[in-house]
Amino acid sequence: MALAKIFVLSVGLLLSGGFFMGAVAGTAPRSEIRFAISPQFPPYESRNAQGRLVGLNIELGNALCAQLDVRCTWVDQVFSHSIDALERRRFDAIMGMASTPQRRQLIDFTDDLYPLTTQLVARKYSGLLPTVRALKGKRVGVLAGSNREAFALAQWAPAGVIIKSFWLNDQLIRSLVAGDIDAALQGTAEIRQELLDTEQGRAFDFVGPPVAGQLMGTAVAIGVRKSDPELRSELNRALEQLRQSGEYQRILQGYPQEAHDTASVQDPLGPQFYPADPELPFSEAVRVGNTLYTSSIAGVDANLNLVKGGTGAQMKQLMNTLHELLVRHESSLDRVVKCTLMLVELEDLQLVNDVYLGYFAQGRLPARSVLAVRRLPRGARVAIECVAVVGDPPGSLTGAAGN
Repeated sequence: MALAKIFVLSVGLLLSGGFFMGAVAGTAPRSEIRFAISPQFPPYESRNAQGRLVGLNIELGNALCAQLDVRCTWVDQVFSHSIDALERRRFDAIMGMASTPQRRQLIDFTDDLYPLTTQLVARKYSGLLPTVRALKGKRVGVLAGSNREAFALAQWAPAGVIIKSFWLNDQLIRSLVAGDIDAALQGTAEIRQELLDTEQGRAFDFVGPPVAGQLMGTAVAIGVRKSDPELRSELNRALEQLRQSGEYQRILQGYPQEAHDTASVQDPLGPQFYPADPELPFSEAVRVGNTLYTSSIAGVDANLNLVKGGTGAQMKQLMNTLHELLVRHESSLDRVVKCTLMLVELEDLQLVNDVYLGYFAQGRLPARSVLAVRRLPRGARVAIECVAVVGDPPGSLTGAAGN
C-alpha cells in the first residue's frame, strides 16, 4: 500500500512538474510593443503643436500594432544611443533606422519600410559638391550616431574634410544657417521640410547628386534584438498584411515623395551601383548578387593626384586603395577571384609582381590577366581592376546570425 501511495505521489509530482515547466517555457501572448523614437525628424517622427506624436513612422507603427492587436508604446530616445538602449531592454524595437551592414552586425532588422535618400545641402552658388576634392578643408555637419556620420568619417574625414557631429537635427540646421558649418549631409525629406521649404532656407539647396555607399544604407527598417526573432517575424508578417490590404500604400501617399520614392532605391535583386566621385563618369564598383566588380584603380591619392616614386610606389598605392574599397563593400583581398593588370611597360612586370604578391596569402592568388597598354589616365604606369566575392563566408558566425 505504501509503495502504491509513493508511486501515485511520484506520478502526480511529475505531471505537475511537467505542467509547470510548460507554463514557464511557453510564451505569453504579446500585448504591447515598445518602440523607440527620436521625435525631432519630421516628416518621419515629431510632435505637433499639441504635443501629439505625428509622422510617417508613427502612422506605420500604429498600423502594425493594430494589425497585431497589441498596444503601441512610444519611448523617447536619443538616436545615437538607441542600439545600446535596445540591448538593455529599455524598449522592444527601434522605429525607423537605416539598416546598414555595420548595424546588422549588432541587431536584426525587419523588411524595409521605405527607401532612404541622402544629399549634401549648402548655400546656393557655393560651388560645393559631395566629393573629397570639393569638400577638403570644409566643415560638414552630420547627426551623431547616424549612418551619415559613419559614412562621412570613413570616406571624407581621412581626405581632410572636417566632420562636425550634432545631437539634434535643429542644432545642425541652426549651425548651417549661422555659417558655423559649410554644408550638411542629411536625409532629403528631413532637410527639405525643416530648412529648404522655409523662409530661412531660401538661400540653401541640394548640391550634387544623392550620396550613396555601403555605410549609408539604402532603406529604413525596424531594428530588433537578435535574441527576439519572434518579434521580427511578427512585424514582417503584419507589414506584409498591410501591403496586401492597401493600408501601407495609403499611409505612404500622405507624405513627401522623397520619403518613399521607390525609384531612388536600387533593385535588391539587380545590380547595385556604388558611385565614384560625382565628377567621374563611372561607378567605383558594381555588385551583382554576391559578386563585386571594381572599376580600374590607379596609384593616386585622395585628391586624384598620381603618387610620386614611379611604378613601384603607384602599385603599392593602388593595392592599398583596392584593399580599402573591398573592405568598404564587405569583401577582402582573400576573396578576390580575378584581376586584370594593365601596364604601360611590360618591363615593369617583375617589379609590379613583387608588390602584388605581398598583398595576397600564399595559395590564394586570384586568376589574373596582364595587358600591355599604350597609355593610362593621368600618366599612370600601372592600373588594376578585380572581381571579388562579397558578404560573409558560408558558415561564419556573422553570416549565420545576420538577417
